[in-house]
Amino acid sequence: MTHPPVYKLQGQIAHTNDPFDLMAALDAERSQQRLNAMLESIGDAFFAVDRDWRVTYANRKAASFAGVELNTGIGHKLLDVMPALEGHESLARYREAMASGHACAFETRWANGSWYEVRVYPSDDGLSVYFHDITDKRAAADALRKSEQRFRNLFQQAGDAILITDRELRVVAANASACAVFGYSEDEFAGRSVSDIDSGFSYEPALLTSLRAGHTHLLRITKRRRDGSTFLTEVRVSRFEDGGQEFFQAIIRDLTERDAVERQLRESEQRLRELATHDTLTGLPNRALLHEELQAMLDTCAPDASVAVLFLDLDRFKDINDSFGHELGDALLCEVAARLRRALRTERVFARLGGDEFVVAARGSSRTDAESIAAKLLNALTAPVRVGGQDVIIGASIGISLYPHDAATREQLFQAADTAMYRAKAAGRNRYRFFEPGMTLQTQARMALELSLRPALARGEFELHYQPRVDLRSMRVVALEALIRWNHPELGRVAPGEFIGIAEETGLIVEIGRWVLLEACRATQALVAEHGRPVRVSVNVSARQLAQPGFVGEVRAVLEATGLAPHCLELELTESALIEDLEVTASMLGELGALGVKLAVDDFGTGYSGLTYLRRLPIDVLKLDRSFVLQDDGRISAFDFVKAFVDMAHALRMSVVAEGVETAEVLDFLRAADCDEVQGYLLARPMPLSALAPHLRD
Repeated sequence: MTHPPVYKLQGQIAHTNDPFDLMAALDAERSQQRLNAMLESIGDAFFAVDRDWRVTYANRKAASFAGVELNTGIGHKLLDVMPALEGHESLARYREAMASGHACAFETRWANGSWYEVRVYPSDDGLSVYFHDITDKRAAADALRKSEQRFRNLFQQAGDAILITDRELRVVAANASACAVFGYSEDEFAGRSVSDIDSGFSYEPALLTSLRAGHTHLLRITKRRRDGSTFLTEVRVSRFEDGGQEFFQAIIRDLTERDAVERQLRESEQRLRELATHDTLTGLPNRALLHEELQAMLDTCAPDASVAVLFLDLDRFKDINDSFGHELGDALLCEVAARLRRALRTERVFARLGGDEFVVAARGSSRTDAESIAAKLLNALTAPVRVGGQDVIIGASIGISLYPHDAATREQLFQAADTAMYRAKAAGRNRYRFFEPGMTLQTQARMALELSLRPALARGEFELHYQPRVDLRSMRVVALEALIRWNHPELGRVAPGEFIGIAEETGLIVEIGRWVLLEACRATQALVAEHGRPVRVSVNVSARQLAQPGFVGEVRAVLEATGLAPHCLELELTESALIEDLEVTASMLGELGALGVKLAVDDFGTGYSGLTYLRRLPIDVLKLDRSFVLQDDGRISAFDFVKAFVDMAHALRMSVVAEGVETAEVLDFLRAADCDEVQGYLLARPMPLSALAPHLRD
């Protein structure tokens, strides 16, 4: 069991890999540093222990007293840090205060002969102990009894406010500090009743009896100044006799500053707890608190009841985040969180795991109840969200698992709900799916495919097919798009749609993409040499490849190794890859353009970026997605729209390639719209390198 500290030492905040948890930790670190500085500024040595007697904080004075380096004792038992306390009266007082819950103050002598004044404050979390060396003060007190004049001098020079009263609690002496604090002169203080400077404090007979028995008391009393203002004080009251007469001495300390420090410490501790258990962006519970709450639900779940876990992942959030920027993406997440929170009852735990993933845990939820919750969550996201001056519909995919039907542990419930969520996303998004045992088999199959994918390149299982691109004016093949194919030794031909996503997620796409680039350039150079005319090869480049610092150098090295002219290479990039970091991308594309390599944007217009970045990037080719060429029913798209698109590209000195051409009618339409190049099944399907010769001759 981890014990929450009463105070944290500077620099002891836990590390995290999550960017949002890192920012939260840095904020907490800075707050703790300010508080540590305030504690170091007070005059006392100070340390704190929890109820298991583990040291949770010690300032430099306390560490120096104990003879240890600052920080080294944190988390250790008090007696391990300071073994000299064993058998000392101080330890007995600490234990008494811990057990009784009452503050106390005492003076004690240490082994080296020094005397210390100790003040102990118990709380629910443990003890806070202030102490300072009073050896000189006690020696001064002895000297005061020998010499009235010396007593008078030391009394007046004391830093604390000191009042001496008679047995009727009337002031007979006040030092300079007391006069300064309360606003009275020494003569004005003389004869004044203590009740004149107290704000409602009552000196009970039991207190006076205890003082007369020789006990010293540490009191918290609100005092009143001459101008009527009040302030909290710590008053150390004791009794003494002089010349056979009874007197009381009150040493008064203004607690305003210390109280402010302790209040800020409490607020900081609360803030640290908040940061440790809540998402800093949305204010929702985070993964740690979700795990705690869900485990409590499982531990207290009745035999005939159930617990539902719903994993919610926003659809296409990455596209929105990439298109509008992270700041607006964060604003969108906050709006989504607010909507989802309003859609649920408070007894359900709603948490953000990070990114665009949210989780709901609901106690006593049957399958019907879980369906109702999922429907409410999806319904909450139907209304458009305003992002960057534009309305955006942000749907979600939800996976649901039920305890104990689907899983018996918290971890298994999470895994089952996560699996179901991916099935919902694959089924078309903006929907929910309950976990089914068969889903695990699908997940295992995907994992098996990933394991097979890792050695596939080394085993030579990949090959490239090429789809010709035709110039609409000459109807000659002027370019080829290189398309990867995987010949699995057991599964046969695996479609790119089944493994490209896995390669992207695992990072294998970088190595595979490097092979595709080299193989496509080598093959194209051979075609150029064989047919005696230039042919461009178009190679798809993933966002991960483009993010590699040495990507431009790789392209340059491939061109040099294969002998392919730079203008015969065209790199196809997605919109999301282009705007990941626009400044870095612009610089990199500028270097590629300087090499003479052509740059194309694949599936232009399917993202959220619009046309704003085209003027900033050296793009040569726009590939028009087939969704803009054909209507859903297969009829020709609106001519005016496509014509305007082509004219816009030409105005920006870019050529347009239309994909997905399957009928002569569409071909004539694109020619009339002044499109530059086309590709599609009408003209040629993707084919092995050996089948290209007839297309390049005709």
